[in-house]
Amino acid sequence: MRFEIDWLAHQHKSVGSEELLTRCRMALQFRSHPLFRHENQLGEHQVRDAINVSAYPLALWFAANWWRLRWEPGFNPNDGRELHDWEMTHHLAAAGEGYAWPDLTFASDGESIQAGLKPSRGNTGPVRYIERLDAWVPANEYEAAVDQLVNQTLERLSNSKEHTHLHELWQTVCEERKTPTIALQRQLEARLGYDSEEAPGSLLALLTDLIAAHGEGAVQELACLGRDRTEKTIESVEACLSGTADSLKLPLKSVRRTVELLSDGNPSQPWEKGHDAANTVRSQLGVDKGPLNNRKLAELLETPPQFLEHSQTAQRLPIGIGEVADNGRAKVALGKKRKDARRFMTARLIADGIYAGETGNWLPCTDATTVRQKFQRAFAQEFLCPYNDLVEWMDTTSPDEELMEVAAEHFEVSPLLINTVMVNHGHIPRSELEAFQQAV
Repeated sequence: MRFEIDWLAHQHKSVGSEELLTRCRMALQFRSHPLFRHENQLGEHQVRDAINVSAYPLALWFAANWWRLRWEPGFNPNDGRELHDWEMTHHLAAAGEGYAWPDLTFASDGESIQAGLKPSRGNTGPVRYIERLDAWVPANEYEAAVDQLVNQTLERLSNSKEHTHLHELWQTVCEERKTPTIALQRQLEARLGYDSEEAPGSLLALLTDLIAAHGEGAVQELACLGRDRTEKTIESVEACLSGTADSLKLPLKSVRRTVELLSDGNPSQPWEKGHDAANTVRSQLGVDKGPLNNRKLAELLETPPQFLEHSQTAQRLPIGIGEVADNGRAKVALGKKRKDARRFMTARLIADGIYAGETGNWLPCTDATTVRQKFQRAFAQEFLCPYNDLVEWMDTTSPDEELMEVAAEHFEVSPLLINTVMVNHGHIPRSELEAFQQAV
């Protein structure tokens, strides 16, 4: 990700507003994709990669929303955030000042930043953006690009304006990034969906206390549930864990070490790591190809088989959760009743035990779109229903709905999981999965 800026000449270099002094032709390259590519609707309808704008409002928008852009996950209507508030901090059009910015949004999974770009609708504006993109860039590359944009804008202003709002704001952001305690607080605020210094002090104090007891990573995941939902979920988690007798054995530390070695230095996406980790764990645990039935799974986890069966008395909990004990086991609350959902949540807890299975740590399994939750879901899919085994059993990569339902029964998973696996491997259009989810 890289901004390319060609400054436009200004007649009076020392006089004028910040906006006028930073007028430029600006392009944004995202890997090999020119995100600002457009057709000029007012002139000769030429296609260009750079737009004529002022860098100042864009730099100011990135600086003002730095923490939320860097750490807040994609919008989830279930977490209590308001769509308008989320869009104002993640949608490039909010930079405003009368410029026709592209329909571009940014969202974080913690390790990478997603860029979602849509082409312009209709031909009514001065420019018609023509590119479409849904891709991820490493967070450090995103940070470097934003740093470059802001610093170049400040340098452009240095000969005439040295005390702008952007100067003050960027100095604050840079100091916060360098101070670990403040940076942690800003991360929590952002993941909760709050702007800097707007989160309730009592909630931040609660999360800070939980970090010491149950691990920073787990608390960051819970913060991603958003505002009121985070606090209510923590109350439910503490009640369920204190009252449950359910527990399971986490994979041996040798398995964790193997998976860590697999991941170190690997630039792959979290779903690829989850897939690889699941195959590694199955191999090290001596699991044969094909379905993993409840008897075998319960044996591996040293828990009664009925724990994995349908349960009418399962505790109501909006997430799955585990708490690691010092004997290699974890107290767990699945928060699910159906057999296939309980098996899937159990597999996610195994994955999170690999990810962060130190004594005392919580193992949260949520609906957030963070890298940790993506790893869990990918692991659970492959652990319970290995892709190669599924395709071999179905003897096709173009199954109809009936065959996928039979496959779900065979592997003891949900039909949704089978659909998702086929979509993720490019055999079924994602639109069909979305239609299936709505029907369910």
